[in-house]
Amino acid sequence: MALSLVPLAVEHLPHVMTWVNDREVMAYFAQRQAHITEAEEEVYLRALVASKNDRAFSIFDGDDYVGQCSINQIYWPAKNGRLFIAVRKAMQGKGHGPAAVRALLDVAFGELGLEKVWLIVRKDNRKAQAMYLQLGFDFEGVLRHEYKVGDEYYDMVRMAVLRGG
Repeated sequence: MALSLVPLAVEHLPHVMTWVNDREVMAYFAQRQAHITEAEEEVYLRALVASKNDRAFSIFDGDDYVGQCSINQIYWPAKNGRLFIAVRKAMQGKGHGPAAVRALLDVAFGELGLEKVWLIVRKDNRKAQAMYLQLGFDFEGVLRHEYKVGDEYYDMVRMAVLRGG
């Protein structure tokens, strides 16, 4: 696996559109449940690329597009940020998720100089929690009824990893 993180560019829009409307991939992202047009996603990508508090990347395995990852909501005074990752369905189950998170943590703790990277994951998503635990994350707490998807509320678990483990 020759995994690489390429800084997000608007030119990556066709790749991003391969998963943003896939309900299986997006089932865990409460704020992105409605159908997303290419024009809407382009506006979103342009804002993300221009943001001073977000660092987003497209994930590639050689020439194959894997998905997206980012450190968002960077709070520079405390040097922390929120991890996001989405792997398109065709690339899931091949070890790309853990490899991309490791590479992203290298950027966060190296290039960005962050002290802490945090995330929230649905409480019922044990597979993702297990992956994050293996990567050095630990539990910080439960956010009850944090997300609403359709008519259902979901508890979210907050996890984090600190610089140096």
